[in-house]
Amino acid sequence: MKFSKAIVLTALAASAEAYDRLKDFSNGFRVGAATNTLFYNKPEYVDAMKSFNYMVAENACKFVSIQGQKGKFNFNDCDNHLKKAKELGMAFRGHALVWHSMAPKWLENENSQQMRQSIVNHITTVLKHYDGQIDTWDVVNEAIDDSSNGNGWKYRNSFLYQKNKDFIDLSFKTARQVAPKVKLFYNDYNTEGIWGKSESVYQFIADLKKRNIPIDGVGLQYHVSVEHQPQLSKITDLIGRYCKLGLEVHITELDVSCQGACGQGNEQQRQGEVFTNALKACLSNKCCTAYLVWGIGDPDSWLGKDKRGLLFDSNYKPKAQYNAVLNILKSTKAASLGNGGGNANTAPANNTPAPSNDTPAPAPSTNFKPVKLADGFYQIKNPKSGLFLQVDGEAADSQNVIIGEDSTQMWKLTNVGNNYVTLTTTLGNFSLDVCNGEDENGTNAQIYTTHNEDPQQFIIMETDTKGVYVIGTKGSNGSKVLDVENYGTTAGSNVYQWENEGKENQVWNIIDINAGINTGNNNNNGNNNAEANKPDNGNTGSSNNAANTGVNCWSAFLGYPCCNNCQTVYEDESGKWGVEKNEWCGIPKTCTSKCVGVQGYPCCERSCIVQAEDSDGYWGIENGDWCIIDKELCVYIMH
Repeated sequence: MKFSKAIVLTALAASAEAYDRLKDFSNGFRVGAATNTLFYNKPEYVDAMKSFNYMVAENACKFVSIQGQKGKFNFNDCDNHLKKAKELGMAFRGHALVWHSMAPKWLENENSQQMRQSIVNHITTVLKHYDGQIDTWDVVNEAIDDSSNGNGWKYRNSFLYQKNKDFIDLSFKTARQVAPKVKLFYNDYNTEGIWGKSESVYQFIADLKKRNIPIDGVGLQYHVSVEHQPQLSKITDLIGRYCKLGLEVHITELDVSCQGACGQGNEQQRQGEVFTNALKACLSNKCCTAYLVWGIGDPDSWLGKDKRGLLFDSNYKPKAQYNAVLNILKSTKAASLGNGGGNANTAPANNTPAPSNDTPAPAPSTNFKPVKLADGFYQIKNPKSGLFLQVDGEAADSQNVIIGEDSTQMWKLTNVGNNYVTLTTTLGNFSLDVCNGEDENGTNAQIYTTHNEDPQQFIIMETDTKGVYVIGTKGSNGSKVLDVENYGTTAGSNVYQWENEGKENQVWNIIDINAGINTGNNNNNGNNNAEANKPDNGNTGSSNNAANTGVNCWSAFLGYPCCNNCQTVYEDESGKWGVEKNEWCGIPKTCTSKCVGVQGYPCCERSCIVQAEDSDGYWGIENGDWCIIDKELCVYIMH
């Protein structure tokens, strides 16, 4: 995905009488806004609405607005929003069926059983009323507590949760039964990758998927400011993780407060960057299909007029932020990204050449025979791309598995009988896992807390090419294997299961690190034993790192380069060894961290991404828990 090299933010917005409309450059991608019928009597407000092709009602379709009195449904205001959307040629988004904040008092005062029936009745009546008119609804809004820190999640202690712990499951199941064609979303704030709650909501959604609760998408509200905003890379990655769960993503309530820059003269430029980063992140992920701002003009914003958080000013004229968003749409084929693609396992028409690698890509195999490998630690490498099977980010339940360049990520292979093995990541107590153990093409590969049941058992099978294997899944009785989606050959390509055809995106080198690195080019006359391939502390052969002599790069004296990282994969009497560029290297003796954990929390082993900061230092998240970031090991601290 390429964006224009520079987005020029002009301080002079075009006049309301003549300016380009966002919808005219969206190419079918949904770009929308929240509106309120209170302002429909203002011609300039309605004119600004015409810039969008998607609408959500700010309050009119919420529980209390439709059923303020039990059993008496008043759809007038919600209907009027929908009518205006149709008049302006806009699609309409439903928001929200169940929310603790805008619920009537009568519902709050009901006992558990009465409340369950009222929830079912409300969802049923509303969805039937709008059958065929609204294709997407936020079913549940803001159910995760703000104190959730990325280590699991905590439900908001609302009256809904107090009286019915399963109200979320109940709501989604009811909505699916009533309206099977409607897309069902969960919507929440502080989910944009700034706070620990972002990870908690992801884990919560992944759990819904794992338990087969019917959910189709996630709404990231995106109420942010120039002072507190997500990094582009983090929000892009976060949306991508939802994509890999098989979900759609909408940015649902975007506004950008000028807090931290109000009155400094450059606030519009800084706000524009936040708006455009959100759009870039969305357009870079094919499952992100809508981008909505929470209001039309600054005077109507819940933030207050002084925070100037929207795209139109007090006179409903487009601001520089509007033009920034417009320029992104003009320079991007939005529809092809925002609404395109599926998980079909077909090679893309413009498939680029794979990176060169030492092992030639084998021809498709037709003969597959189970093989038993010894228990131990292995790298798993796709020979076509030269990339390794690895976890996409930190270790956590439902974290995706991809191919990438990190050769230090290993897998502990354990034989469990009947030709099946488990593969546990060296990042923690998490094993390779087929989502829900399903027997369907396209079911995602992930990691999950080790339990060694069928979803985490695999069968290694030989192909027609020596040293090349397919990895079958037990849930499919070995008929489906690990497969790089869409024949991907670039870092970050997704891995799932697909019918075994022995194709180049389905085969793997399984490299025993205890027996050294074997890329297929080692001329050992077939001898791949441990002594032939481990670092030899008696080897005094030539070294390419002669200049790196000294006690820290001790391995240079043994003919091996010095590592650039501190990830240890093997240790002998000489010292600690790592792997870089498929070669053994010596871990520098300077790799001695002085980081000391606090309050019972450890130091981070890998993360340099700051989730929070206090008097103890910078905090990150690893393995679903807080950790202190080691400033000595982190060259760059990412805020």
